[in-house]
Amino acid sequence: MNFKILNGPLDPDEREAYIQRKIIACENGYRGVPFKDPVLGMISELKLPIEHIKNQVEPWLTPTPPLDMLFMLTVENFVTFIDTNGCLDYANQLSKKVKSDVLPDMPVLFGVDHSLSGGVISALCEEHGGENLRLIVFDSHFDFIPPTIRCGLIQYDVENNPETKFSPKDPYIYNRPDSYNADSFLSYVGKRIPMENIYVVGVSDYPPRAAEEIEDERVRRYIEFYKGIESSGVHVIKKEDIQKDLNSVRSILSRTNLPLTYVSVDVDVCANISVKGARFLDYFGITHKDLYDLIASISKSNSKIVGIDFMEFDVYNAGSITSGRQDRTYAIMAESLRRIIFNK
Repeated sequence: MNFKILNGPLDPDEREAYIQRKIIACENGYRGVPFKDPVLGMISELKLPIEHIKNQVEPWLTPTPPLDMLFMLTVENFVTFIDTNGCLDYANQLSKKVKSDVLPDMPVLFGVDHSLSGGVISALCEEHGGENLRLIVFDSHFDFIPPTIRCGLIQYDVENNPETKFSPKDPYIYNRPDSYNADSFLSYVGKRIPMENIYVVGVSDYPPRAAEEIEDERVRRYIEFYKGIESSGVHVIKKEDIQKDLNSVRSILSRTNLPLTYVSVDVDVCANISVKGARFLDYFGITHKDLYDLIASISKSNSKIVGIDFMEFDVYNAGSITSGRQDRTYAIMAESLRRIIFNK
């Protein structure tokens, strides 16, 4: 199986604490950061003589920006970038690179912002036809949610949850336009691939029954949108489904009539259980052993794998040593890749 590795160091995270961590780390020379780019961490773990195709990203938008670009690191700048569809611009740029520099080999993307995956998927849809492609996304989050709906849910949380992590004074939880970003990119992908061809595996944000009893319009919009996507044909496999009956989920993933498969792994699918090197740690995910088992099931199907990505790495935690223990994010994801490509 011939493949080419792409790097995707786009990291437009607009959270204030995340930005401040970047600034402090840069001023300290990134001491203690094992790899400044996720692609380097993955290649190190794969222990193969692999070169990667660089995907140019403006320096201030990388996970480890240079000292002379720190003036750009403000919440306002990242919000503006996201709200003006900067993520879509980079996804389209990556799509062109896949078509010009990768195909007919298989693209394998390592990176940060999950929205970049849409660029690779788009290129493969143009090459093979979206109707022929099965998309399997391992993710703790359901990345179909547009900002208007996501922000409404945050506003409700601010008003009703005394332990909320959000501030009512934060202007960026209000009046955000809908855009292509890491939370919503699958809605755009769903325009290229039939909804029934999409599987989202390991989600932890499925609306609980208690939420269905809440009358607030913002909560109801979230639930109706989420379940509307599910009723359109998307296969939603919750974390609890995996924990209760792993074999049933393995059976689902091992069966398909579609000739081609794309596998996308958000590393937070194993967050707080097996890894700490994910950009979002708001949920406890599945074990890495369960991830291995599910990947093995995909490999057993007759569908040819034509693309893979591993996204949402946090370079500050991935591979780092805390209290004498080394995080295994890169090691686990590299092993997952080996099991996909080499079927081992």
